Amino acid sequence: MTTCLVDPVKCMALFVSDTPCYSDPDAATVRATVDATLERFGPNECYARAAEVFGDRPEVALDRIQWARAVCQRTLAPAEAVAA
Repeated sequence: MTTCLVDPVKCMALFVSDTPCYSDPDAATVRATVDATLERFGPNECYARAAEVFGDRPEVALDRIQWARAVCQRTLAPAEAVAA
């Protein structure tokens, strides 16, 4: 099991954003997307929307959450944690 070094709320915000999972956004784009999504929905609504996707379309949700975690890990993780 992989440990996520990024706040799970940020991963969930990227998960429920409109960003396509085939994209490869840079750190500034990820930060802006996460901030806008959290401002729009808040953490609880992000988790609720993610749960809905997992319930309705688990085959899509798994790939998307893995993508969101990987992108957040690459772009938002502290530099010292990534180097370790």
